[in-house]
Amino acid sequence: MKKINKIWSITAIVLVLGIFMSSCKKMSHEEEIPQNVVNSVSNSGPQTLITTNAFNTILPSVSTSSPYVVTLESINNNGDGTYTWIWSVLNPNPGNGLNGTVQDLSHWDITLGQCATMDDVVSASMSEDGINWMVNYLPALRPDPSQNCFTDSVIKFDLGTRNNIKSYYQLTVSKNFSVDTSVTGVYKSGNNTRCGTFQFSGLGCPIVPEVSCAFSQGYFFAKPDLIWASNVTIGGYTYTQAEGKAIWNTSNKGGIKDSKAGFLQVAAIKLSGANVAPTASVWADVAIVENYLSGLSKLSPTNLPTGNAAAKAAAGRIGDWIDQNHCSL
Repeated sequence: MKKINKIWSITAIVLVLGIFMSSCKKMSHEEEIPQNVVNSVSNSGPQTLITTNAFNTILPSVSTSSPYVVTLESINNNGDGTYTWIWSVLNPNPGNGLNGTVQDLSHWDITLGQCATMDDVVSASMSEDGINWMVNYLPALRPDPSQNCFTDSVIKFDLGTRNNIKSYYQLTVSKNFSVDTSVTGVYKSGNNTRCGTFQFSGLGCPIVPEVSCAFSQGYFFAKPDLIWASNVTIGGYTYTQAEGKAIWNTSNKGGIKDSKAGFLQVAAIKLSGANVAPTASVWADVAIVENYLSGLSKLSPTNLPTGNAAAKAAAGRIGDWIDQNHCSL
């Protein structure tokens, strides 16, 4: 009996050891396979790693760059205080999204950057060729539930790409914004290329125009105690304060002469010096008057030609600009 019990004891030990070794081997094998990796794509394409969380739902892939080429094509000053921004989107490697290819863009979203708000947005439009535009519409700023790569509010451009043909998108705003190259955009495509965020050239902050003002011609020519800081050059000729006042004091009987009106208004702008910014719109009319005066002899009380409608109109606009932008004393 003792021999049999000994045999059973040895057998039991062997069985326990076998079960233990089998269990260890299984645990070791499981640890070699990461449990959260479901699939990945070739390194030659967009870097995408699909992962799952505890509830086995697919988490979004988010990239810092876009597999599409997004280009700011132009910013157009519409002349009415509004500016139209035009972007294009191109798929450089169209395909099924595998082996380095990219699926057609379904649509893309833009944020408004750090400074712009929807109060600045006038309209939006899209085009498949950059020539024929869809009807302008007022876009909405809200989350895009069709993608889960970016949950903040965005403007959705609901037009994708076809093969390697550019699609175009425009946004008209009511301010002159600078360009910010780090504005967040979101692309959305098919099951393989999926969605992601990227940075593109979008709306920055409003460009604050340089403050400009000028003193009127009465300030420089009628004030008896005022001494000019320097002579003034107009139309290629240099005038002293005495020469300028002599022209100012000529009679206006029958109407002020075009050359005199232009001279006095341009003198007021130039004598105002640095108060008038180089970017001020008034300089366009100054150039018109000076172009006219440069074709004449130097003005004097006895040499004040007239009859140039363009110079006369420009002088009037300069006067209006000074009235609207008069410097405070």
